[in-house]
Amino acid sequence: MKTMAVECVLATSRQNNRIASHRKRITKRQGKMKRRIASAHLLVTIAYNILKTGEPYHELGSNYLEEKPNNKELKMIEYLKKKGYSIAPSKQQTA
Repeated sequence: MKTMAVECVLATSRQNNRIASHRKRITKRQGKMKRRIASAHLLVTIAYNILKTGEPYHELGSNYLEEKPNNKELKMIEYLKKKGYSIAPSKQQTA
C-alpha cells in the first residue's frame, strides 16, 4: 500500500492541487525522500476520511494555506470572546 500511495503522489507532481503544493513545501524543509512519504501519508489520510465520512472529496486548491487567516491577534481575540471577555480596540498602537 505504501508503494502504491507513493506512486499516486508522484503522478500528481505536474498538477496544481493540494498534494503537489504539499510536496513543494515539504521539500524545502526535509528533502526529496521524506516528501514522498509525507505526501503519501497526506493522500492516505484523505482517502481514510473519504471512507470514514462517506462524503466526496473537495479539492481545496494549491493555495489554500495562503487563504487561511494567519493573524494571531484575531485568533486570540476570538478565543477571548469565547471565554467571555469583552474586547474593545485601543487607540494606541504598540510596536
